[in-house]
Amino acid sequence: MRPLPTLLVLSTLVLAGCTAEAPEPAPEPEAATDTRLAPGVHVWTTADGVSLPYVVAGAGEATVLLVHCWMCDRTFWSNQIPVLAERYRVVALDLPGHGEAGAERTDWTVAGYGADVAGLIRYLDLDDVVLVGHSMGGPVSLKTAALAPGRVRGIVAVDTLHDAEFDFSQIGQFLEAFETDFSGTCSQFVDGMFPEPDAEAIEARVREGSCAESRKDVGLALMRNFGTMDIAAWFSGAGVPIRAINAAEPNPTEVETNRKYADFDAVLVPDVGHYLQMTRPGEFNPLLLDAVAEILSATPREAEAPAP
Repeated sequence: MRPLPTLLVLSTLVLAGCTAEAPEPAPEPEAATDTRLAPGVHVWTTADGVSLPYVVAGAGEATVLLVHCWMCDRTFWSNQIPVLAERYRVVALDLPGHGEAGAERTDWTVAGYGADVAGLIRYLDLDDVVLVGHSMGGPVSLKTAALAPGRVRGIVAVDTLHDAEFDFSQIGQFLEAFETDFSGTCSQFVDGMFPEPDAEAIEARVREGSCAESRKDVGLALMRNFGTMDIAAWFSGAGVPIRAINAAEPNPTEVETNRKYADFDAVLVPDVGHYLQMTRPGEFNPLLLDAVAEILSATPREAEAPAP
């Protein structure tokens, strides 16, 4: 919401024994320009005082808000931002503890990130928002939608939200290895998510950005938190349509299971890995545009999720 212009209080001076004509009223100054949604990079501060940078591109009534994955940052959407900006306003952020965001926080949770993104939506006074969440950004988007009712129209999941009934407690078997050797285990983990034969440079970039030892505390805290998530409840609580663009392998997308909890559908892309928006943008971007357009074409009544 734009700030109200400053109100000027004009007074007429009356001197003892004489009168004077009132001076011409000074022109009212224009309202200060609201730069929060101007194209470029901005910084917002979360409720607990963490600096959160975000970039804005494009313009329009609808906003596509891009939420990155675990140990990633907003630059992972570089191939999508200019394409989306031709039709919509685009906002991409660094979650706390990631990218250029601050890390002055002791409680690292996915639900907390949902509150951060919902807070940014309210700060920017956005309506007609489509959240696009990659990997961890999928659960973050579910929580965001629940915390920003009436503002979020839907979610596009990118290789995430495969199974609302998945038992995340299984993360425990990986956690010990990460705790013992974070960088080495993370590097092996990343290596297994690039089946594309021509993705070496992108894989190296992901490994360098995601597996730094300096990220260990945040990364481990989030992994521990993954095991506590009730994704089925989060699907239902989001209350908006979910459209997934997932790699066809190795993780199956349980469409019928997910439909028990939300208005859900998915496109499965063959021969791609976990970072398909980076490795195959020419194939991925049209699918993303279609999913966003489908969500925005639904009326709010049509967009309501079925009861669990």
